[in-house]
Amino acid sequence: MPHRSTRNRPTDDELLDAACGVIAEVGAERSTMDMIAERGDTTRVTLYAHFGSRDALVTRVIERELDKFTTFMFAVYDESEEMQYGARARYTVESLFEYARRNPDGLRLLIGHREDQDDPAGRRLYAALEPRIAARLRNNYAERGAHIAASADTLASLLLVMSLDVAHRALFVDGADIDAACDLAVTATLAGLRDVRAE
Repeated sequence: MPHRSTRNRPTDDELLDAACGVIAEVGAERSTMDMIAERGDTTRVTLYAHFGSRDALVTRVIERELDKFTTFMFAVYDESEEMQYGARARYTVESLFEYARRNPDGLRLLIGHREDQDDPAGRRLYAALEPRIAARLRNNYAERGAHIAASADTLASLLLVMSLDVAHRALFVDGADIDAACDLAVTATLAGLRDVRAE
């Protein structure tokens, strides 16, 4: 292994970027400090000095990616609040796919590897986003004189899982065109919303 220079010390963000890339590729359980150090062009000693342990580093990466994605999506929800219902749904799905295009490693890390049975990052992602989507659905139906109660939670879960899974499949499983996948997710979302009756 070549000797690495200590003159250009990496920042925490650079190290977290390296860790995110490794975890996105191999999963959190299979990621090692050696793999992350190599990706970040640094040493294990530096990683331990910055983060204390492998588990603490993994936790920091997950928290950072979760915060980045939820902050982005909450801003999208706020920006689209005054849009018409269909336009708002389209904008939200298209924005999610735009995030996926720009941050594929972060999205893959959050969604997790499909073979993983225990996926705390994915559960936290859904737990953060679903209530906001459900509240938007309840408000929309209330504006039309309908009360959908707990059904909004189920519908929010369905819509979110569908968009995230289509983005995941396009980027990492099928290698499909991401724009075509986005169009499919928009079409399915709008069709689902159109066909769901309050009763």
